Amino acid sequence: MDQTVIGVFDTYDHAERAKQQLITRGFSANDVQVRAHGADIGTTGTTGTTTTTRDDDVGFMDSVRNFFADLFGPDQDDAGHYSEAVRRGGAVVAVTVSDESRVESAREALAATGAVDIEKRVAEWRASGYEGYRSDAAPYTRDEIEKERARVIPVVQEELEVGKRQVDLGAVRVVSRMVETPVKESVTLREEHASIERRPVDRPASEADLNALRDQSIEVRETAEKAVVSKSARVVEEVVVGKTASERTEQVSDTVRNTVVDVQNDGRTTTGATASATGATGSMMGTTADNMAATRTSADYDDDFRSDWNTRYASMGGSYDDYAPAYRYGSTLGSDTRYKGRSWDDIETNARSDWQTKYPGSDWERFKAAVRHGWERVTGQRR
Repeated sequence: MDQTVIGVFDTYDHAERAKQQLITRGFSANDVQVRAHGADIGTTGTTGTTTTTRDDDVGFMDSVRNFFADLFGPDQDDAGHYSEAVRRGGAVVAVTVSDESRVESAREALAATGAVDIEKRVAEWRASGYEGYRSDAAPYTRDEIEKERARVIPVVQEELEVGKRQVDLGAVRVVSRMVETPVKESVTLREEHASIERRPVDRPASEADLNALRDQSIEVRETAEKAVVSKSARVVEEVVVGKTASERTEQVSDTVRNTVVDVQNDGRTTTGATASATGATGSMMGTTADNMAATRTSADYDDDFRSDWNTRYASMGGSYDDYAPAYRYGSTLGSDTRYKGRSWDDIETNARSDWQTKYPGSDWERFKAAVRHGWERVTGQRR
């Protein structure tokens, strides 16, 4: 049963390269069809298996829509998305594969020449107001296509700012109040009372007794002591109320985010740090010679990474794609100004922490050598 493999490209030139790649791999030119906007080549109509359109050729868009409708059948959403890609100045390559075993080869050819992810591209369109393909919408003009291709990826990097603020820990209040405490003391009190004793006597009266025969009185004073209570106040303690100040150093830990731009061109992926983000964005669109030069430098890194993988990991099984993120991550570290001029031993702890944040559950020890190789390749500190 025939199968159709489809790839979306930003420009007609990319689509033509994909077509030639398919032919090189043994696919028939008659089985490869290209649907492209005419803004890139300035023509309209059909030449061989390539169909293009002028800016105002709405009729052509109907034919493009019908072409994808035939491919996708009832799934009109996908047909509309591919039609929208052509309307916005892109190009679509469709290759008919009769041998099921060659489907993967067709996919690899399209990916290697820069096919974009249509789902991600549709998500970008939706973010700017796209609600679905409209058959009555005219193709983009040349100016609109230029703006579409000049999409800007904002490169954002967070910086950690540590300050201090005063925190109210509450007031300390000292209140004095009067309390009464019962006190018991013992005191000895003396009392004096008159004592009268009558004694019976029988003896002759003496001269003294006779002299006492007159009126007389004897007075005896009775006395008693009473307890007298007096109070005296003494200061026995002083409470001094004030406050003291002290300082302490606190270590603040957090994470900061920054935008890393992955550049895909001719099937190779490189990761640019924030300092080179503008060049990475340009090479993604393939519009200037300078950006193409930057891509060639990234390709040199990729060749080196693949060579290191063949030497270090190939015998263990798996594929280069399993380790490619580690090499790219290492090259990103090498371009990070925070680690400029520092040794690997100095940055490894931070690199490991950041890696485990980006790739939770990933075995650092397994990929550490690849990360270090990518870092040393960019910094020139090859072992």
